[in-house]
Amino acid sequence: MKTNYIKHVRIVYSLFAGILIICFGLFFSNIISSEDTPQMSAIASPNSDYAFTITNLNAAPELYNTERPIANTPDSVTAHAHISQFDMDFYTRDKAIRNDSRIGWVVALQTIQIICFIAIIVLVTITLISFYRSAKRGHVFPEKKISLLLVIGILLVVSSLCADTGTYLERTLALDLLHNTPWQPKAAYTIHFTRIFFGLTLIFLSQVFRIGRELQEDNELTI
Repeated sequence: MKTNYIKHVRIVYSLFAGILIICFGLFFSNIISSEDTPQMSAIASPNSDYAFTITNLNAAPELYNTERPIANTPDSVTAHAHISQFDMDFYTRDKAIRNDSRIGWVVALQTIQIICFIAIIVLVTITLISFYRSAKRGHVFPEKKISLLLVIGILLVVSSLCADTGTYLERTLALDLLHNTPWQPKAAYTIHFTRIFFGLTLIFLSQVFRIGRELQEDNELTI
């Protein structure tokens, strides 16, 4: 029974490793896409006025509700486009805009997010190895490793809040720069519920596993 269990664990881990390899391959093969080329060229140019790019701006209702006909469709088809999100490239040599404190905060939050992401990858790897070794020894709940799930959950929540806060700061900056134009974005603070949910789920599971570990220890002492 234990041998079959270990085989099942190995199969699950092999599938997980295969999925990771495929995902990393797809990511690195498209790390610089064609849509990034104009920004990369602008940054590389020494005489460029390029300042920064703000992506995924939510369109204000006035812009979203504007129907834009799509030409050259088949005769039997009439199509209209509604803009829900758009990207903006800003060009300026105004130091007040380039040195806006919100840009600095966005960079800092993005740095924290990257650090959290790297830490999550490392901790997930350590946790998987720990669970596998503990399974081979017949322990369902690894001692002192359950807390890693708690840390991973907290890091997910922190990284999500950093991303949401950085996005909000970018939106407020774009709103100031696009004031009185037809391209005013929404600047409301929004929370990415999915990332928060997964983080809170891991925090909850860590406590469930901790209780399971305590029950396992009680049973072993009773036997």
